[in-house]
Amino acid sequence: MAAKRKRKRRLSKRKRAKRRRIAAVLATLIAGLVWAWIGSNMRALTGLAGAGPPRRGDAVRVVSWNLANFRGHASGHDLTRMREVIEALDPDVIAVQEIKDPEALAALLPGWELRLSAKGGRGHQLLGVAWRPERVELLDSAEHPELSIGGRVRPALSAYLRARDGGPDFWLVIVHLKAMPDSVEVRRKQWPKLVDIAADTQTRDGDLIVVGDFNTTGPPGGGRRGPAIEQLELSEALAPAGLRRLTNATGCTAYYDGRRRDAWKEPSEIDLVWVRELDESLDVDAQVHSGTHCASERCGDFRSTEAYPLHDYESVSDHCPVVVDLRRTDDD
Repeated sequence: MAAKRKRKRRLSKRKRAKRRRIAAVLATLIAGLVWAWIGSNMRALTGLAGAGPPRRGDAVRVVSWNLANFRGHASGHDLTRMREVIEALDPDVIAVQEIKDPEALAALLPGWELRLSAKGGRGHQLLGVAWRPERVELLDSAEHPELSIGGRVRPALSAYLRARDGGPDFWLVIVHLKAMPDSVEVRRKQWPKLVDIAADTQTRDGDLIVVGDFNTTGPPGGGRRGPAIEQLELSEALAPAGLRRLTNATGCTAYYDGRRRDAWKEPSEIDLVWVRELDESLDVDAQVHSGTHCASERCGDFRSTEAYPLHDYESVSDHCPVVVDLRRTDDD
């Protein structure tokens, strides 16, 4: 009789599988509720909230950001969101590219000091540096037309900056190299000129950060390995200047339409950061991080349409802000 009752209590294989499915659904629902409760805080702590990594201590924060033909028009850029991102990142210095309207940039950054290039190539895309005067002072700056290849593309802009209250002083060089795979030969001509610019800064201070849109898309027909091949070639070209590239912990810096040319956007890594010396402000294995949609989407493909846009990509910039933090120390 006991054995018979035991057999009745034993569930069939089908019922056991059904219970496991119900348990899995319940676990998923509970996890979703927990994430909804604490997710916003966790995303903010990890930098996945769509802005970028949180500040740590009193580091000097430098951000590089291609603002995608910025004119300050609300129809093209969500200015409220841009201010929100900048406030969340809390940078001391911002290196910007693709500025169409300097006055609009000044309006976006009230209280900041600005220095912009006079030229911007055929597309009139200016480069600039903005800094908080209460945190950082500008000691010198220069425009470098030799990088523009006879005026066809953007020049470089350099700024010699010093953080106040015992921070580092360093050169910051901002670039926006020629775009598109079929312009790789133009970029190859720009690389040695960038080496010369880096050499010129060393006569005053060896500490150097080179940032901006390097457009390392690879040559035509390079396929998925094309960008990596060009980045390796670029590393070799910049080596004589003593520059080393900081890896991007996020994994990408911008999105584009991709090879499928549909609503799915694919990540790329074309906004790079190179440094020379700064030994006391940066560890040997120091990394940079990307914000906005690069962080929130974790550099995975995403779908964005007119009906269902991914807001930061469509209404702020296809590029993400790239962040590098320097320890506050006098490294001379």
